[in-house]
Amino acid sequence: MTLPTIDVGADRQRDANPPTTVGSKLPLAPREVPQTVTTVPRERIEEQKLITLEDAMKQTPGVTVEPIDGNRLQFYSRGFEMTNLQFDGVPTTLDSRIFASPDLAMYERVEVLKGPAGLLNGMGGPGGAINLVRKTPKKTLEGYGELTAGSYANYRGEGDITGPLNQSGSLRGRFVGAYQDRNGFQDWTEQDRAVAYGSIAADLTPDTTLTAGAWYQRMSYKGAWNLPGYATVVNGQPQFRLLDVDRSTSLGEEWNRDIFTTKGGFADLEHRFDNGWAVKLATHYIDNEMDRKMAYAYSPVTPGVNRTTLYAQKLRYDQDQIGADLSASGNFGLFGQTHEAAVGANYERWTFRHRAANPVGSWSVTQNIFAPNASAPEPAWRNWQRDTKTTTDSWGTYGVLRLKLADPLKLIVGGRMNWWQTKVDADALAGTAESSASVRGKVTPYAGLVYEVNPTYALYTSVTQMYQPQSFVDASGKVLEPLKGRQYEAGVKADYFGGRLHATASVFHIEEENRPQADPRYPNQSIYISGGKAQSRGFELDVSGEILPGWDAYAGYTFTRAKSLDSSANSGSAFTAIAPMHQFKLWTNYRLPESIDDRLSVGGGINAQTSMYNEFPSLGGARLTQGGYATVDARVAYDVTEKVTAAVNVKNLFDRTYYQRINNVQSGNIYGEPRTVLLTLRAKL
Repeated sequence: MTLPTIDVGADRQRDANPPTTVGSKLPLAPREVPQTVTTVPRERIEEQKLITLEDAMKQTPGVTVEPIDGNRLQFYSRGFEMTNLQFDGVPTTLDSRIFASPDLAMYERVEVLKGPAGLLNGMGGPGGAINLVRKTPKKTLEGYGELTAGSYANYRGEGDITGPLNQSGSLRGRFVGAYQDRNGFQDWTEQDRAVAYGSIAADLTPDTTLTAGAWYQRMSYKGAWNLPGYATVVNGQPQFRLLDVDRSTSLGEEWNRDIFTTKGGFADLEHRFDNGWAVKLATHYIDNEMDRKMAYAYSPVTPGVNRTTLYAQKLRYDQDQIGADLSASGNFGLFGQTHEAAVGANYERWTFRHRAANPVGSWSVTQNIFAPNASAPEPAWRNWQRDTKTTTDSWGTYGVLRLKLADPLKLIVGGRMNWWQTKVDADALAGTAESSASVRGKVTPYAGLVYEVNPTYALYTSVTQMYQPQSFVDASGKVLEPLKGRQYEAGVKADYFGGRLHATASVFHIEEENRPQADPRYPNQSIYISGGKAQSRGFELDVSGEILPGWDAYAGYTFTRAKSLDSSANSGSAFTAIAPMHQFKLWTNYRLPESIDDRLSVGGGINAQTSMYNEFPSLGGARLTQGGYATVDARVAYDVTEKVTAAVNVKNLFDRTYYQRINNVQSGNIYGEPRTVLLTLRAKL
């Protein structure tokens, strides 16, 4: 892409650290939010070739991305899963069972809030919230087209055009499209992705705007994604270790298929009053579908024997979400000071249906891990043997005040009262009676203080709470009790170089209880038990923005110590498979001022972390361990003309071999991607 020149550095600064509403309905600068907020701006998305939300979250300090398989994934922050996903500040639910990473071609930036976001969501885990800010229609004609080719037959085309649809610009539109086809780094794996997004904005009056849009994303994946581990017994104690097979190893069958489809729409109506207040109604609908037939490794490997048994299953997941959010925000005067307030109410209903079937008769296939043969024919499948449906309704009211107690001291206080009800038909095929759980009038408080020491530094502290209803059921079909949690955070925020560079240093303490765990009595079924309490403590450093004209940097270091507190099977064990103790992330890009008429820019980054392991106390404390590792990325870009840029991105430059997911000795361990090279040609209007 063509990087902005020095004289528009202010615009670049706004892109790096724009105001955010991810933690409240109030548009606040990062230094005004009494929690840690990280933004991945559009400029960085394009520089680093961050194609999906997964790519962006991998670059976010303090966040661990854990792939479940070839498409689905989970995000963890400070040791806890992130289940709050917002679109333009409107809350939805992120369900990892059916969540495929959104393509970032549709979005302007990604905002990540660390810690509970119960004020707006009412429900959700203590890990934090992700806010995807959509691209919006503009009154000026703008656009770009982009072609990418790279390793593993990776080909992608992307386009974006926006502009006025009438002479005055009161009606304007935007359309984004992308298509990608690529092979995976494992043998015989393939993936294609199609994306379409369109939106229209209409100024009904000078003070009233209606914005509506829709999107569609389809992903098809062929392959087997995960690996088992080695298991031996030494002196009567089990010993586990990860496989040392080539990263191209694929233990599955060529008929494996995943098809993920996501489609949805939204409509927002906003009116702005002369006194500075605004009222907004935001509505949305989301439909997620997953069709899967799979055979994958599901047994430990004995060294020397080197064989694993495959498990085959057919799945169908369906999820629908519908919601509405009505809010009002603005300023008011009291006791000689100007304060801010936001009030609102929202409603959301989501349904999740899970169907599963096994092969007809007995289907048993084994593979040699060093010479896999993916030629076993696809079995005949039974009719659906499991059909579970969950429906959750959530509605609530919320309010937040940002009170200026004195010129340097601001208090943010608020709360939410929430009602929800969950109904689960544990097995519709068997005619099982529904189970249900509900909460009425649950209050989630929020409080934070920000003290402006001077124009550069601000001190802050906050206390936030959360709770999250669960759709998981136990062996009797009863819905598990809601998750509950609380975070305490304090720190200092700073703006340097006139606000172009922002930094945060924070300490945090998180507690959570009623954690779900898979019931070990039913290893191949979606049956769970509550797992007790957990806590996470640590500190985080985060820097983002412009160091010098033309030199951007994003860096973060996180120290996390997470452990369970009273689970009988896991007391004291660390969550180091999802929360490495030390984590460091850096990306920087610099436009060489004296190079060929300022046309050349170079960039580089590093992601490093300490070891991860999964411990199994019920098996004598045996562990699966991935040692600490670091990967390096690099970029070179050249402006061929003022409108055309060519760039080369190299990811995992030194081809580091590592596992990005540690699961168990049976299955679910996933290699990180080898070195990849991407060549991009980008032209803008």
